[in-house]
Amino acid sequence: MTRDEFYCDADPASRGPLAGYRVLEVTQAVAGPVVGTMFADLGAEVLRCELPGQGDMTRWIDPFLDDSRDPNAACWHMSVNRGKRAVTLDIRTAEGQAIFRDLAREADVLVENFTPGSMQALGLDYPAIRAVNPAIVYVSVSGFGQWGPLHAMRGVDTVAQAMSGMMSMNGVAGGDPLISTANLVDHLTGWQGAIGAMAALLHRHKTGEGQYIDVALADTAIYASDQRIMAAHNAGRQWPRMGNTIDMGAPMNCYRCKDGGYLYLFAILDTLWPRVCAVIGREDLIDDPRCKGMRARAQNREFVDQVTAAWIAAHDRDEAVRRLQAAGVSVGPVLDHAEVAQHAQFLEHEAVVDMQHPRYGTLRTYGVVPKFSRTPARVRGPAPDMGQHNDEVYRDQLGLDAARLEQLKARNII
Repeated sequence: MTRDEFYCDADPASRGPLAGYRVLEVTQAVAGPVVGTMFADLGAEVLRCELPGQGDMTRWIDPFLDDSRDPNAACWHMSVNRGKRAVTLDIRTAEGQAIFRDLAREADVLVENFTPGSMQALGLDYPAIRAVNPAIVYVSVSGFGQWGPLHAMRGVDTVAQAMSGMMSMNGVAGGDPLISTANLVDHLTGWQGAIGAMAALLHRHKTGEGQYIDVALADTAIYASDQRIMAAHNAGRQWPRMGNTIDMGAPMNCYRCKDGGYLYLFAILDTLWPRVCAVIGREDLIDDPRCKGMRARAQNREFVDQVTAAWIAAHDRDEAVRRLQAAGVSVGPVLDHAEVAQHAQFLEHEAVVDMQHPRYGTLRTYGVVPKFSRTPARVRGPAPDMGQHNDEVYRDQLGLDAARLEQLKARNII
């Protein structure tokens, strides 16, 4: 199938499958904003609220697009907030809270990710918002959820990794536990929040009822643990740290190539091992008792790894990958992000896309994962400047006059 064949029935006027929905976002850092980003990518109108003059922490963290350290040009902010609108609003003040409630009246979804109890203290929790908008889908993202012994604890990605079991098995054999990088749990939690909100919207479509969605970083990390809770509690199984391999079979590892590059090879299945043997010129090992069957290769993992590594070390990365892929073996080069941004597969399948920025021109970023043949989802614009849409929202949407806006600005409420 080609890209054109997939999109042959696409509606050219579609903004995406969630076009027409409105999301109000008062979030910080990563997990909360990712909920809004998924909605924006799928066509919803997402309005982001930030503190005047301060904004979100991601606006102030390196790297920036230039040397000015402009908070509107931080790569982190520009990645997780693309396609949104933004206003400044101090919801710690009574007037700011009143304005926020006015915005919430017109929203389908509200997303917040403050420590549990914070929105209640501001008079902006679910019961308060439901009072002005009974159909609201209200999403709270936190470290450990809205109840339980740790519910008031500030949540961060890495602590969730530590407490979910994820970190315990990540690392080299005999070494210390390691975190997974790239805010993995933050992003997974944002996806869970978006899935929950979309399911609640479907329920609302059927019944007219809104509801409250509680999503926790730790719960998400545990949800991603595959069989390990089942096996640890019911079968007494624990997983040791094993670096880039596993104890189920071999070869499955990250191997260094002749040119200093790396590749990752997965060939533990009995259907794949003969193909590896053919490529590396070791057909004699197909029926060797040390290698015949997954269990045998698992028991002799070190030997299998040594044989495989020796061949790979004698070849440049791309050549080794080409020959193994041609044989139908699951293998890929270990790419850095600069290579990812230029890879033909990721560009063609829109995993990496270009977007236009009014000051910085063409910017490359990650694309939208689910592809829709009828209602295509796209990155529809850059991340907003701080307070970029204040006039548009407060004047045009809420009807505040110029004098009122000036008063609110002078008092640093917007």
